[in-house]
Amino acid sequence: MFVALRPLLILLCVSTFAKCAQAQGMEVEDRGAASFDKLVDVGGGRRLHINCSGMNFERSPTLVLESGAGNDSTVWKSVQPKVAKFTRVCSYERAGLGSSDPVPALRTIVALTEELHTLLVNAKVTGPYILVGHSLGGILSRLYSSYYPAEVVGMVLVDSAHEDEPDRGLALMPPDMLKEMFKQAKPEDLVVQTAERIDGCSIRTLMNALNWRSDIPLIVLTQGRPYGPEMVAVPSMAPKAYELHLALQRDLVQRSSRGRQVIAKKSGHGIHQDQPELVIDAIRQLINEVKTTAPGRRQSHPARQGRK
Repeated sequence: MFVALRPLLILLCVSTFAKCAQAQGMEVEDRGAASFDKLVDVGGGRRLHINCSGMNFERSPTLVLESGAGNDSTVWKSVQPKVAKFTRVCSYERAGLGSSDPVPALRTIVALTEELHTLLVNAKVTGPYILVGHSLGGILSRLYSSYYPAEVVGMVLVDSAHEDEPDRGLALMPPDMLKEMFKQAKPEDLVVQTAERIDGCSIRTLMNALNWRSDIPLIVLTQGRPYGPEMVAVPSMAPKAYELHLALQRDLVQRSSRGRQVIAKKSGHGIHQDQPELVIDAIRQLINEVKTTAPGRRQSHPARQGRK
């Protein structure tokens, strides 16, 4: 028989594969220190939670951790403290998550990107940045790099979502089965309700239009455990769905002339939790690579040269 339609429709709009976690307390005062845990005003009377630790040793870039859909900053607890020993690293929570203020209306991912930029400016977290994005955070990292290319000198994609995966995954389904699933759908099943209020259905159009390409160092970490039946709407499609995921991960590697891939053989989707050492090692590699790169390197994508 058919599985519930709601998970399929959520996947149609935006890949999540994430677990929510509980928020942590923080200090609100700004003491101008390299390490802090606070709420920062991003305009419109709203504040976002940001947690920075470590220092920029020997001109190393600042790491910005971008969580997957529905995840607060605590998902990086096995990564951030260890990275802080050799560079400055910041995690944050998008509006509606953790201790950040809620958002009142549906928003595109462009709004999330501009909000992160405002957060970093207002929190006085200076670049250049290496972006580390998990799942949806991988899409947001590429979008940020498209809008602010001069600020981003490296990227780690942690089993990143790909904007084409939901639609191409649906195309694998037998047409009669897909029609029956939609026939059984209730009106409330057709609306994706999340605390982040993201207009996920516009993601593919936007990302394909931007078509992010770069020459920055890029490491793509990919889950090595094949999909189980619970990962897809139709259990029998799990092997084909995983093959599609691997193909789209290879596409991400090719988005940078300096891209390379690491298969996390012992990990599912949450590589930063299953094998955090792989994420930490990838970050360390990129920092060393960035330090040896001649200054003034810019991305090849002409879409945006930094928005003010």
